[in-house]
Parts: sequence; structure tokens; C-alpha cells
Amino acid sequence: MTAIDPATLRTAAVPQTLGAYLAALPQPPMTMGHGPVKTVRTADFRGHRISVTTSYDITVDGKHVDTGLVVDNSGMLSCCGLPAYQFLSAVDAVRVLINAYPDAFPAGASPAGVSPAGG
Repeated sequence: MTAIDPATLRTAAVPQTLGAYLAALPQPPMTMGHGPVKTVRTADFRGHRISVTTSYDITVDGKHVDTGLVVDNSGMLSCCGLPAYQFLSAVDAVRVLINAYPDAFPAGASPAGVSPAGG
């Protein structure tokens, strides 16, 4: 392991420097793709191997959305596009994604005859 020079660390930690670095990092894509998102959780319990596969096939306005939702062993959901959040509901996660990435979900994109619910 290489030690970091304290002066270099102080310079990198200046809010403007760190903010510029983080802003330049590639952002997680909100791509429209195909197929469900699957998470496999495993555990050992009293000599038994448990495996649970959870599958999310998420659509918004009739279009498939690759959300990157994963479920941990406690049942909490997380999403690569929202790394600071945890959810109890996949629907709530998608609502937050729509709020966080409005350009990926243009208004008025609902299929004919379907009115958007919730806010």
C-alpha cells in the first residue's frame, strides 16, 4: 500500500477540487434495455444452503427501464443510480429515479389511455 502525501491529500480534499473531480466521473446510465433485473441472495442456515432469486421487470410509460435494483439479505433494495438510498419498495425506488433523472423520463410519455398515478 502506498502512503498519500498529506499535502496532496489536503489539496484533493478542498471542496471545489473534490467536487470537480466527482462531477467529472462518468454518471450511471439510465438506459432502456430488455429483460428483468435479477438478484440472487444466498445464506447458510443450520446446514442448509438457501438461495433466493428476486426478479424485477420494471417499466415506466410502457418502456423497460434498467434500474440496477439489488436486494440484500435483509430485504432492503438499493439502486446503482442512487447509491445513497435504500428502499423497502421497488415502486418507491422508481419514483425517486424519476425525480432524480427527469430527462430520462419525459413528461407526457404515458401510453394512450393510461393516466399517471401518484406524484
